[in-house]
Amino acid sequence: MVSDAADAPGDPAERPGDPADDGDKFDSILADRWLALDRGWRALALGLGVVAAHAAGQAAGLF
Repeated sequence: MVSDAADAPGDPAERPGDPADDGDKFDSILADRWLALDRGWRALALGLGVVAAHAAGQAAGLF
């Protein structure tokens, strides 16, 4: 699997809008770990969370 670093040209410090390079660190370790993940892994985790929430809603009779 290829990292996001291959998607953008130049040095990672020169890419604007990259939250990992802004120098702003969150107080939460969870937030830091989430932002350190590759974009593909974040998308997978978010998608699995949506599917799990939908399944839980169906089991509860909400959907």
